[in-house]
Amino acid sequence: MKIIGVETTCDETGIAVLEVDQKERFRILANEIASQYKVHQPFGGVVPILAAREHKKNLPILWSKVESIAKNADFIAFSYGAGLAPALIQGKEFVLKLAKKLKIKIVPVNHLAGHFYSFLLKNKLKKWQKLKEIEFPCLGLIISGGHTILYLFSDYYHKKKLGETLDDALGEAFDKVARMLGLSYPGGPWIEKLAKRGKPLFSLPKPVLNQGYKFSFAGLKTAVLEIVEDLKTFGKLNEDNIKNLASSFQKTCFEIIIQKLDKAMKEYQAKSIVVGGGVAANRTLKNWLENYFGKKIVYFPEKILATDNGLNIALAGYFKIKKLGKKALVKNFDIHPRLPW
Repeated sequence: MKIIGVETTCDETGIAVLEVDQKERFRILANEIASQYKVHQPFGGVVPILAAREHKKNLPILWSKVESIAKNADFIAFSYGAGLAPALIQGKEFVLKLAKKLKIKIVPVNHLAGHFYSFLLKNKLKKWQKLKEIEFPCLGLIISGGHTILYLFSDYYHKKKLGETLDDALGEAFDKVARMLGLSYPGGPWIEKLAKRGKPLFSLPKPVLNQGYKFSFAGLKTAVLEIVEDLKTFGKLNEDNIKNLASSFQKTCFEIIIQKLDKAMKEYQAKSIVVGGGVAANRTLKNWLENYFGKKIVYFPEKILATDNGLNIALAGYFKIKKLGKKALVKNFDIHPRLPW
């Protein structure tokens, strides 16, 4: 089986080709990504119309790189939501034309499914590999610019949502705090870099900490803003305090994550934790969770697979085909910017 994966939910264009044999071994034949962060950097965040324009430009370019490898593909998996409507529309138009040209059907997959399954493969081109094995029940934490959701999985196909953010997603909070501190977009890598050089000297709140599995980062973000304004007033928003505030903010966020996961691990007797989404690229978070829960329990994707890419979508397409068979295949589909999972 050969699956083409296409990703256009936000500000990364991705096309990948994934091969699966009868022994359920996987081989990544191609994984091409075009990032747009330089386009959106001047605006401090993703501009949907500009993202759509870049997808329209990048999709044909990426396809030209993988076209010869994708010959005789069986399916095209496409992330039809959740995401930015203009970006999803560009992807849909491209996928419909490509599916018609190749005379194959489409597997619409949820973007969040791609993030969850992203840890299962190593980013090794043209080498056969088996999927990683984990124990269930498993906690699945999706943390990105648009989502902060905690799931309980009984296997790879069945799950229930335990809780999600009431306001800002974790990645969104990182980006907004980075802007407050005068840092560039995307904010997450900058916060992590500065936090390593600072000390968590500022006391910050942990909203809804004891309210089950709900998350909230808006109040934490506001508290940072108030400290920034106070530091400006007294002329103390210097390099050292920016580092210390970045360290304090990141530490508070990760302590919230750990407390929620710890509670869920005990309540549901979970045996593993899978973290996916753009914030999973934060290696400090990975180290914190591994130190707290143990390296054999916590699973993160490789850094390059934490962000949006076509390989994750192709893999999610495989799981959908395996679960639903022909019911997973369509000739046409609608996009869903607020698609739940």
